[in-house]
Amino acid sequence: MRLDLLSTLNYRNLAPCTLRFPAGVTGVYGENGAGTTNLLEAAFLALTGLTDVTRLEQLVQQGEKEAYVRADLESAGSLSIQEVGLGRGRRQLKVDGVRVRAGDLPRGSAVWIRPEDSELVFGAPAGRRAYLDSLLSRLSARYAQQLARYERTVSQRNAALRSGESWAMHVWDEALVKLGPEIMLFRRRALTRLNELAAEANAGLGSRKALTLELSESTTPETFAADLVSRQAEELARGSTATGPHRDDLHLTLGGFPATEYASRGEGRTIALALRRAELELLAERFGERPILLVDDFSAELDPGRRAFLLDLAASVPQAIVTGTERAPGAALTLRAHAGRFTPEGDAWELPEGVSASDLELDTDVLAQRDA
Repeated sequence: MRLDLLSTLNYRNLAPCTLRFPAGVTGVYGENGAGTTNLLEAAFLALTGLTDVTRLEQLVQQGEKEAYVRADLESAGSLSIQEVGLGRGRRQLKVDGVRVRAGDLPRGSAVWIRPEDSELVFGAPAGRRAYLDSLLSRLSARYAQQLARYERTVSQRNAALRSGESWAMHVWDEALVKLGPEIMLFRRRALTRLNELAAEANAGLGSRKALTLELSESTTPETFAADLVSRQAEELARGSTATGPHRDDLHLTLGGFPATEYASRGEGRTIALALRRAELELLAERFGERPILLVDDFSAELDPGRRAFLLDLAASVPQAIVTGTERAPGAALTLRAHAGRFTPEGDAWELPEGVSASDLELDTDVLAQRDA
């Protein structure tokens, strides 16, 4: 898997551009606010169709109504074009000109490592649960489908609870009991391998404390139905569903103690790196090729040893884009970022052959319908 071209139009603070990326490591550096993080965000969106922003219009440049990103991908000797059109509350994805859903894009195409990943350790359970669900949804289309159905059912059940409609609980409970156990069992199976990979990565980062990943579950597949019934009065009072996989946590233990409470900031960054390394390896095992690695601010909160680990990881994959406020050593290509523009160090940069500025123009019909 290799990103050949990345094109952007009206995306955050990025100037309209088409950049060609070689195999190996591309280093992008500049001052804070120069657009390096936005470039990686655009690449991740174009590669996976995924974003964690709460409102899609946050991705559109101020003063514009629509934005567009495009990735030209090379995989197994063939070339494909993935496009994402964005507007207020709207997103449309296309592969080779055919409209698709996010789940139709290559699910193992990219892993994004960010300084904010430390919140996987020190943040709320929702963040760790989202990390696990996002990874498992990429590993299994079935898991993504069942999780979406489960979350819709929980939302509907919560609405009924807030309305005091106890008479309708059996309808939602029946659906949850069908979906919830499958989600819990898949998490358990996947966590066996994820735990092994994360422990190996943590040791490879020089940690002398063993890292363990465990599920902290609010119920079990066997007792879920009974727990829903027994807690109904409590849930009617709260107006929300208090038990089920949507309430579970990914419990991180370092040296026998909860990492959320006892890990230092440096240890937390190490654990977060171990989780991302495990993610990369798990996706590679599942899809048979190593993902494109996107690394934001490679030196943030890292000592020389951990920084070297991260750069070695970038060099170990077929392609990586590494950003920072300083040059990434050993890069095959180095780009200087300034005010959303990217200039290569060395030869002048031109639009690649066959690509013109008009290729970046957004079809006004691209956002005509909401992406389901």
